[in-house]
Amino acid sequence: MGIFDKVTEKIQQTKSDIRPKFLSVSEEELNKLLIQGEQLVSTITQAVATSAKTLILTNLRIIVYDHGILSSSFKDYYFRDMKDARFDMTVLSGGTITINADKGNNAGSVVITDLPLQESKYFYSRLQEIERDWWEKKRDLELEEKRAAAGGMQISMATPQNVHSQTPLPVDDIEGKLLKLKGLFDKGLIDESEYKERKNQLLAQL
Repeated sequence: MGIFDKVTEKIQQTKSDIRPKFLSVSEEELNKLLIQGEQLVSTITQAVATSAKTLILTNLRIIVYDHGILSSSFKDYYFRDMKDARFDMTVLSGGTITINADKGNNAGSVVITDLPLQESKYFYSRLQEIERDWWEKKRDLELEEKRAAAGGMQISMATPQNVHSQTPLPVDDIEGKLLKLKGLFDKGLIDESEYKERKNQLLAQL
């Protein structure tokens, strides 16, 4: 091991040693944050002495948990709303993870620095696995939305004289669409408000 590697290892060990273990998120707190169908994948905490942030990775989102001495708060970034996530590392600041979200309540970018180097590499590798799965899910959701939009246009064009007198869909068709809609909701591809709105639209056609 060269002198540069030894210095790097020493810096990272020092940063990990000062990490505030007493401020880590407890298992009880984690369970309160998770929703139905959500599974914990990995966590990582900044290697800083005070006001450390913890990244919580699940199969649905990344939670940035800011646990200060006097108060705590969190922001969540759902994979369905994320544009991408990036990982960088330097000798002094360790690992840095940048999350870019183009939709959702917390749209924008968040940068978390001072992450323990080896732990952050593992954390990011798990993040990439989930992100790849969501690329496929988001593509399917976009196609479904385009089909739904195209179907709505065809109905409007078929009855231009009276937009309220749409021909009801067969019950079997509506049941199938309701089941498909429920599946999208269960997988986290649409949120509760979208699910209820689309469900009501389908039920109105009975």
